[in-house]
Amino acid sequence: MASDQNPIENPSMLHGHAAYVAGAAKEAVGTYVSSDPSWKSSATETKDAAVAEMRAAKAQSQGEPGKNETMGKVEEKLGGAVGCEGMVGEGKDRQ
Repeated sequence: MASDQNPIENPSMLHGHAAYVAGAAKEAVGTYVSSDPSWKSSATETKDAAVAEMRAAKAQSQGEPGKNETMGKVEEKLGGAVGCEGMVGEGKDRQ
């Protein structure tokens, strides 16, 4: 099954971005809701793994991302909203 695959063995930009957002959500819970430090450490691990997956997916991709100004702007804005520098950079590259 695809859901059982290790993301680094089959890296995906989409999955990496989704995992980064999940890590950011864990970080918010750890900062604003829970006093349990495991939320923050789990968030850091999740975000670090997501960044590694996105880098692996980028290294595996063929060529540069296609130019698409609208999608580039969306990716740049979403990246800024969730604090993902990679998304911001990819969005700027697509414009």
